[in-house]
Amino acid sequence: MTRLISMASYLLCLAIPILASPRPVVIWHGLGDSYDSDGMQRVAALIHDIHPGIFVHSVYLNLESSQDSKESLLGRLDDQLAVVCDQLASIPELEHGFDGLGFSQGGLFLRGYVERCNSPKAYKLLTFGSPQNGVADFPPCNARDFVCRRRNAFLKTQAYSQYAQESITVAQYYRNPDQYDKYLERSGFLADINNERQVKNATYAEKLSSLEELVLYLFTEDETVVPKETAWFAEVDKKTEVVTPLVERQIYNEDWLGLKALGDSGRLHFCSIEGRHMRITNETMIEIATKFLGTEVNLETEKGGSMQQQETLEEIVGYVNDILNQRLQQILAAVAG
Repeated sequence: MTRLISMASYLLCLAIPILASPRPVVIWHGLGDSYDSDGMQRVAALIHDIHPGIFVHSVYLNLESSQDSKESLLGRLDDQLAVVCDQLASIPELEHGFDGLGFSQGGLFLRGYVERCNSPKAYKLLTFGSPQNGVADFPPCNARDFVCRRRNAFLKTQAYSQYAQESITVAQYYRNPDQYDKYLERSGFLADINNERQVKNATYAEKLSSLEELVLYLFTEDETVVPKETAWFAEVDKKTEVVTPLVERQIYNEDWLGLKALGDSGRLHFCSIEGRHMRITNETMIEIATKFLGTEVNLETEKGGSMQQQETLEEIVGYVNDILNQRLQQILAAVAG
């Protein structure tokens, strides 16, 4: 009898496996970068060092590095986002969800993923110098850089053309406050993803507000993303340079995106990194990864597995009870005989 009880205890212990592991991470690179660049590999390596065993996926639009970089510059963002939604849904390691890191425009696109797809689910989203409120201008050019100056002049005049809104990445999140009506009418991506048009998409706010945390990093000396305050969803008057912070804007107070819900519950964080655009030291990345990443999750519980465990446990308990009852009946029969 004692041996049977010991066996029951052993089986019950086996019935509750420890399946905790670090939550996976998805990273999305910025404009002109590629999924397998030295910078993205460095970020992944640092995360691995801090959280051994963690799964890290770098989003790609093309497995050929130079083509992936090219497609970060050219392409229709709606189509690219749909490709990434399918890509993440096809990766078994991400089935139970992930935390996201988006660098520069990659942070805007990962937010778009959360709003439009979010399957698998993103739990935390960290963005770095991302044009969350779009860009109102293009990076300044050196006085002698005529190619740069001609490019910016073209983009400013043609940004809202059909061609640009269907093929030039940066044009699709160009948001000129002086041409706001034209922006609302012709924007191929940002006006929708920011829910700025008259008809709102309620699912965007529902999905974004489901995040555990939204962490927005701004680079203090950023001259690449203009204005730099766009990283915090702020509005900047181009003439007076007066900054209207997110919490004073209509997009927040009417909660078009769920940002107010995040803010009211302490899940929206405004952070800064000293220096120029995307100048992130190893020490800073280690600090961020230590603070926000590596959450230990029980994979069974994340996928409703606790019920599966309960059913398995009940089966084993029932099986052990049957054995004990059978053995007890044998003992009683022997005594009676």
